[in-house]
Parts: sequence; C-alpha cells; structure tokens
Amino acid sequence: MRVPAANLIGEENRGFGYIMRNFNAERLGMSASAVGFAQACLEDALAWARERKTFGQRLIEHQAIRHKLIDMQTRLHAARALLYDTAWKLQQAPREPRWIAQLAMTKNFATDTMQFCADAAVQTLGGAGFIRGGRAERVYREAKVMQIGGGSTEIMKDLAARQLDW
Repeated sequence: MRVPAANLIGEENRGFGYIMRNFNAERLGMSASAVGFAQACLEDALAWARERKTFGQRLIEHQAIRHKLIDMQTRLHAARALLYDTAWKLQQAPREPRWIAQLAMTKNFATDTMQFCADAAVQTLGGAGFIRGGRAERVYREAKVMQIGGGSTEIMKDLAARQLDW
C-alpha cells in the first residue's frame, strides 16, 4: 500500500532507517520505565508487608518476606545504577559501540528486574496481587511486553555481542 505523497514524513522508502535511528532512545526509555515499574512493585509489596498480618505477625516480620523485599531492592538498585551509567555514557558518545552494547544489556537487565519485582510483589500481596487494576497486577501483565518490545532479550544479547565485536 502506498502512502499518498502529501502524507509522507521524510523521504520515500526510508521509513525503516528512520525507525532504526529511534531504537536507542526507545530502549533507553523502556529501561527507565521498567525501573519505575519495578519501584512501584517494591513500594506496593513493602506497604502491604508492613500492614498485613499473618499468624499473629505483620508480614514483614517473617524472614522469607524480608528476604524477598531485599532481593527486589537489590536488583532495583543495580538496574537504576546501570541505567544512569548508560544514559550518561550515551550522552557523551551516542554512537559508541560499547555504549550501544551496554544499552542493550541495560534494557535486558531493567526489564528482567521489572519481571522479578512484579512476580515478587504479586507473591507478597497474595490474593490482593491479582485484583484487577492494582499496580502490581498491571505491571505483572506488562512485564513480558517490555521484555519483547524494542527488541527481544535474545536480539539485545546478539546486538550487544556484535557491538563488542564478539
């Protein structure tokens, strides 16, 4: 199907090239979003664990729950640090192959962190984690889309390896 000339943006037959130029910004934005979604999951799980009581104790008083929350915080802190480092490097040298590789790895790590935190939050929230419209439930559903969008995990790994000339 041809687009009428009046509706063209840029040069004809150059659309894929235009899209490709946006991939890095898209991946950086997705990484930042994934970190934010993971943070929301941690906040909801922590609030619930402080409030909910089981077996006569608040949920957060159970060692297994505290460990789950710490695992979430650890991964979230690492993902945020990697994101900030990657964003800074890309600002300095946007086309540097090492930083493009790092961006691909950042996107994978951030979306994996989002998935981990969403799963841990839903587990911590129990039945409340599946209530339609809750943040953790929504993030849980979005996690897989984020891992695929902008290039699947496998594509990001291959891109990183090629950028590093491996």
